[in-house]
Amino acid sequence: MILRTVCLAAMLAAAACSPAPESDPAAPATGEAPAAKRMPLPDCGGIEAQDAGADGWKHPDCRLMLPDTSGLAIEARYIPAEDDSTEVKVQVVQTGDATIQEIVERMGNTFNGPNLEDFDKDGKTDILLPLETGNVNTTWAVWRQVADGQFVRVGEPSGVSILKTESGFIAVQGRSSASEYYVDFYKLDADVLKPMLTARVAAKLDDQGTKVIAADCLIEEGADFAALGLSADAAKAQFCAEPTVDGLVKDMVGPQ
Repeated sequence: MILRTVCLAAMLAAAACSPAPESDPAAPATGEAPAAKRMPLPDCGGIEAQDAGADGWKHPDCRLMLPDTSGLAIEARYIPAEDDSTEVKVQVVQTGDATIQEIVERMGNTFNGPNLEDFDKDGKTDILLPLETGNVNTTWAVWRQVADGQFVRVGEPSGVSILKTESGFIAVQGRSSASEYYVDFYKLDADVLKPMLTARVAAKLDDQGTKVIAADCLIEEGADFAALGLSADAAKAQFCAEPTVDGLVKDMVGPQ
């Protein structure tokens, strides 16, 4: 009996002197929910939508890393909706796969996938999600990155390209017909793309209707001249000379 007591005491003393097991630095802190494990997704830049004929374009789920030092990524998943449209659910995830924001859009027929770019040139990467593509133009849901890796929806411009002009506008180039183009100009106002005006470039054809001999730039009705602080004539002179517009004129006319 004395021997058993001595042995038990020795075992307890050894356990008390043993070092505590090291904690796993990757494990979540007490009370913190672990990030959900995700199935690996292919890079969106390396895959293409599949043309399903009458059923439209079908998109595989995919993932994109933001091209900056934030460590953020987006994961896009596509779910058929009841009205033949597609629900696209985009999760913004941190390193470690914790979701910090979820974005849901309803998408029509388009072959375009999600795009990441700093459209307003503020140094933060933004999310552009295609909603519908016609013969040429695509309507995009533009989600602008603000503070703390969060994104806010600023509008739905439609065209073939979105860029920031040196004059401070967001310009969206589009095509309305085989011989006519347009450029929508916006200003970012409290995280909303506010339309300012549209410059339209139309080709003038020769008598045979086969060769472009001139191209005219016009400002569409509905321009917000008051917000611009310009008269109609001054707005035409300024915006028809914008490189995004003047370049279309020169491309349409070609070398003379």
